[in-house]
Amino acid sequence: MIWKTKTHQFTATVCQKTGKTCPALAQMARAVVQAMETAAPATTPDFEFEGSSELAHCAQGCFARFRAQADQVRVFCGADADTPIETLDDYADMMFGLEFTTRPAKLLPTPPCAMLEASVIAQNPIAQPERRAAL
Repeated sequence: MIWKTKTHQFTATVCQKTGKTCPALAQMARAVVQAMETAAPATTPDFEFEGSSELAHCAQGCFARFRAQADQVRVFCGADADTPIETLDDYADMMFGLEFTTRPAKLLPTPPCAMLEASVIAQNPIAQPERRAAL
């Protein structure tokens, strides 16, 4: 599922447990995006944070891990706590990336049951009409 806000494009996979998109996953991703936007005036462009949380509104009781960067937020539901976040990112690159990539099957023995990526939409500068002096 893909949707946009004024600032971000959200891309989510279907939950492997329910067969549907997960509203709790989307809610968490929006909250992390909002946290990054709130922190932006007080942080440097390379600021990032990661963490985990139980998705209280998920009927399946999923535990989610996330990584937030200035231009991208990723949330992984049902990911093993001992899986390095870099490995989850590699898996997400394979799923969400624009380039064809392959990874070994044993890269992630237990993939997340659902994932979401929120990417910043590049803002187009407002075109300024040329000013010409009247002769």
